[in-house]
Amino acid sequence: MNLEFKKWHQYQINDLFDVVYGVNLELNACIETTKKDPDSVNFVSRSKDNNGVTAYVKLIEGLKPQDAGIITVASGGSSVLSTFVQNEPFYSGRDLYLLIPKSKYKKNMSMEVKLYICTIIMKNKYRYSFGRQANKTLPYIELKLPTKNHEPDWNFMENYIKSLHHKPLTTKNHNYDVLPLIYDDWKEFILNDIFELRGGFYNKKPEHSIEGKIPFLASTESNNGVTEFYSLEDIKSWDKIGNEDNTLEKKLYQGNCIAVTVNGSVCNAFYQKEQFTCSHDITAFYIKQYEMSPSLAIFLCTIIMKDKYRWSYGRKPHDIKKFGKSIIKLPIKHNLDGTPFIDNTYTYSKKGYVPNWKFMEDYIKSLPYGDRI
Repeated sequence: MNLEFKKWHQYQINDLFDVVYGVNLELNACIETTKKDPDSVNFVSRSKDNNGVTAYVKLIEGLKPQDAGIITVASGGSSVLSTFVQNEPFYSGRDLYLLIPKSKYKKNMSMEVKLYICTIIMKNKYRYSFGRQANKTLPYIELKLPTKNHEPDWNFMENYIKSLHHKPLTTKNHNYDVLPLIYDDWKEFILNDIFELRGGFYNKKPEHSIEGKIPFLASTESNNGVTEFYSLEDIKSWDKIGNEDNTLEKKLYQGNCIAVTVNGSVCNAFYQKEQFTCSHDITAFYIKQYEMSPSLAIFLCTIIMKDKYRWSYGRKPHDIKKFGKSIIKLPIKHNLDGTPFIDNTYTYSKKGYVPNWKFMEDYIKSLPYGDRI
């Protein structure tokens, strides 16, 4: 389905919902517990993550949780207008509003319709930048919705959302199964000591003669770094100024590595499973003496991107020699008695520390949806 709908109409939120302020609980006044606890209740507050659920708390005697199916909207803070359908009973924290369908629309408000409306509400987030809050204006926010017979076209909204996916992604992992990260025991490593760094090829984007399947990577923070796809023939036949060239082996990079942007949108790190070609705005990281895996790469990409702040104000890690001297902190291997394992060959560190690659892989695999990688 597409959204090329002929008839649209503006509805205020309070045309469709009763807007109610939440219970306004403080988390520190509740007893925190885990999801496993049969008496646990979701605690929803101003958060843009995890459907707004920030904790699990004990059921409070005399205080009934809000019903499942209600829409929650954050009215302030950095997560202003983060909007979610709560699929379980919940308690609400500060600055959280509840949208309860008006009685005449209750039968029309399926889960899919609510998800559609949540998306439209969040599209108004830009109106509340620079500290503006939605406390007083939330009921009057206008939503442009498809309409039929002077009423919202509920069937279209429901069917549109249903058309977006076939089967929800599921996971057998739970938050309480996640391996602990003990940061105090991490050690510093020099990038050159743990990776082989290969600079990008100073290459102009080839002209297309035929459709290809080889990814072309450039300076971007989206789409896993891929900006185009090329055929082997096109890659082979063009150089940086558009002339025929025979340096094919210099233009192709083996997969199973991490590609890091070093110019423009700097320090974005993406795992590349397959062979690719790239511009000089990319540096490829190949791990030394260990087999890269998608889970390990996700861990390392996250750590590498935490150094983005070092390259602000126009600084660029474009010089591969300088970039290779950068320091990264990683968990290390230990002996059975808990002391750091020391490698007498000093492969990864002058102090003999060895990155605990296996733990990094296992940590990512232990996260919710880590079993789907």
